[in-house]
Amino acid sequence: MSRPIVHQLPSDYHEAEHLVLLEPRKLLLINLLALIPVVIALIFLGAWWILVLRLRGSVSGGFGVDWPWWLWITLIFIVSIPIHEGLHGLAILRTGHKPRFGMMLSKGAFYATADNALFWRNDFIFIALAPIVGITVIGLVLIYLLPDSLGYYVGLGIVFNAANSIGDLWMTVVVRRYPKDTLVRDQADSIRIYTNH
Repeated sequence: MSRPIVHQLPSDYHEAEHLVLLEPRKLLLINLLALIPVVIALIFLGAWWILVLRLRGSVSGGFGVDWPWWLWITLIFIVSIPIHEGLHGLAILRTGHKPRFGMMLSKGAFYATADNALFWRNDFIFIALAPIVGITVIGLVLIYLLPDSLGYYVGLGIVFNAANSIGDLWMTVVVRRYPKDTLVRDQADSIRIYTNH
């Protein structure tokens, strides 16, 4: 049974928590915590790379080998952020809301949100995790299919996205502590969590 789309907070709900991730005192902590998914991604990718080499052998050479490394890093940065936010947007659409995209240059943040939307807890978790799951799965398939020279850069994109997902992971951990009938309002740089308990 699917839950109704909610825009207006029900009268029996109250705010349980207001989580602001992009306040100055949390930015350093968030950046340090981003090392955790980076290390996990590097370990996971190392194991995946070994498995890929055993399954298909090395495919050397290929497209883009002559590009300088800094150009690849720039391309990964430019391409991965819109894909990351686009996956949030697709997940928001799936929950029945209309996504809105933006950036807060003063905080160095890009976002996808839905104006006046309240998300059920599990829907919010689905939206939050869509980019890290989607980009990782697509990237692993590409690493298998592409020549090694490109696979390395796809792997770097997966690691960059893992670091970029720290806010999504943090929000997921916080929201997961609440019951399934919890409602969450995404305010681009913070979330408000509402319960009826």
